[in-house]
Amino acid sequence: MSTTPSATSAALHTPTPQSAQAFADAWYGAWNARDLGAIMACYDPTIEHSSPFIKRYNNTDDKSLIGLAAVRDYFDRALQRNPALQFHPMHITVGLESIILVYRRMSGDLAAELFTLNTSGKITRSISHYG
Repeated sequence: MSTTPSATSAALHTPTPQSAQAFADAWYGAWNARDLGAIMACYDPTIEHSSPFIKRYNNTDDKSLIGLAAVRDYFDRALQRNPALQFHPMHITVGLESIILVYRRMSGDLAAELFTLNTSGKITRSISHYG
């Protein structure tokens, strides 16, 4: 069994509770300000984002979006569809190479997002969960 990190894992950020909190503050702040530029500043150009809403709102069978342009377009439409969009932070969990933010959406629904970050602190992968 090899203990040498893969190229992918070597490029990922190992979060601390402090860096996770700083990330959460920036991410929630951008979304709650409805500032698309600030939202997109959280994401790496290679972003892969998946959400159960992609199929519904993009009217495709796609489970994820890849790249800033596709994600930006999707988020822009989400902001337009939801003029009262607000995320209410509840909890942050920190893993070896990821962060999970648990929050309530403006509808009261529970949500959790898993993020992997590169060494620059930009999101390379996000997976949305809703309950």
